[in-house]
Amino acid sequence: MNVNGYPIYQCRDTGHTILVHSIELDNRWVVPHNVYLSTKYNAHINVEVCNNIRAVKYLFKSVYKVNDRATVEISRQSDNATVGNVVKVDEIKKYLDCRYVSASETTWCIFKFDMHEWFPTIERLQYHLPNQQMVLFDNDDDVQEVVRRSTISKMMFTKWFKTNQESKIARSFTFDQFPQQWVWNRKLK
Repeated sequence: MNVNGYPIYQCRDTGHTILVHSIELDNRWVVPHNVYLSTKYNAHINVEVCNNIRAVKYLFKSVYKVNDRATVEISRQSDNATVGNVVKVDEIKKYLDCRYVSASETTWCIFKFDMHEWFPTIERLQYHLPNQQMVLFDNDDDVQEVVRRSTISKMMFTKWFKTNQESKIARSFTFDQFPQQWVWNRKLK
């Protein structure tokens, strides 16, 4: 073992050499390997002794290693929105297309483990002016139909005003204190 705890492998000099890029190499340059595994899986498989705490770091480094990825898009100029000579980039689409899901994250999702935890639970309270609330819809939806939806007027902020009109207890809480005593049911609004 060397001073860093890594093994020093004994590679005998048998006198056989090979010339690689004008450099003469012998058996002492051969990486420790298992011929059976390399031929079975048709891959380069290094075999090393792992006998200290750094082995755990090495294992996780291999598991979480992310492959390099490049994105190239070829399209007609008429397909892209352009302003002058500048092509506008759809950053949301680019993020979704380039997102890499590792094997460990995939396994975590398959077993339905929580990906993260909020403590304490955080609720985003949306303030907006009358009739200027955020409305979500698909590109295929008819705009007039979206505007006529009954759920548009049932936003958290507007329901807070309505609850204040109907309940004296509700009037004692500000909008940001409201979730401490009242629950917002997203489905029923």
